[in-house]
Amino acid sequence: MIRIHILGTAAGGGLPQWNCACANCVAARAGKIAPQTQSSIAISGDAEKFLSWFLINASPDLARQIESMPRLQPHHESPRNTPIAGVLLTNADIDHALGLLLLRQQEPPQVIYAADETRTALEWIDRVLARFSGIEWRKTTAEFQSLSGRIGFRTIELPRSVALQLRDDTSGATALFAPSVGELTDELRDAVHTSDVVLFDGTFWSDDELAAVRLGARSAREMNHLPIRGGSLDFLRQSPARRKIYTHINNTNPILMPETRERAQVEQAGIEIARDGLEIVL
Repeated sequence: MIRIHILGTAAGGGLPQWNCACANCVAARAGKIAPQTQSSIAISGDAEKFLSWFLINASPDLARQIESMPRLQPHHESPRNTPIAGVLLTNADIDHALGLLLLRQQEPPQVIYAADETRTALEWIDRVLARFSGIEWRKTTAEFQSLSGRIGFRTIELPRSVALQLRDDTSGATALFAPSVGELTDELRDAVHTSDVVLFDGTFWSDDELAAVRLGARSAREMNHLPIRGGSLDFLRQSPARRKIYTHINNTNPILMPETRERAQVEQAGIEIARDGLEIVL
């Protein structure tokens, strides 16, 4: 079995975002909707003990996320240790990679799986961590490779990012994690339709969403995110996956608010809205 623990579900800045007074941020500060940390998941295939975990993306909220998940905290048999065995990166975005700096105190080098493009873009983090833990870079491939125990994984190339497909090498069950999708490529379409669980980019409801709160803001597509409306909703509606879940949700997205028309459309399409702490077992 593979256990997937959703550490954070928000896009960059989290919910509430520190400098935003949109309806969702105001509601989160008032306790009307749950706050969300920035997008990341933890995965383990370590039989039933789950003593070893890998992160997919390391958000700026990583320290808080570790404290909210006891299985990621150090064991008591020695003063300094961690069950985090490595990190897989989907791209070099700040909200996906800044958490690597928070792991600098560990003694062996951090094991980081990343595409060449991502590694090149993160040379600055490489230089910073050279004075601390250092990084042991491992290359990702389009073919399934073993991660740990029963987990296999492969990358699916996307514009300025990758999606990651995870596989339980014993049962053959698969999950897809795609938090930054700018285009529905043929390979991504195939992966969505052959995965049992799909965690998909739900950053923006509409292409012009940010323009309502910030004059001159870029569109969703310009930021490399396919909007839900007119983009991913109808596509995911047709997927045979047993669970389809939107994650990496921006603080402005109306699907965060209960009883909105937009949230109802997502739920009627058979798609869940991720929350911090949600666990999925393959």
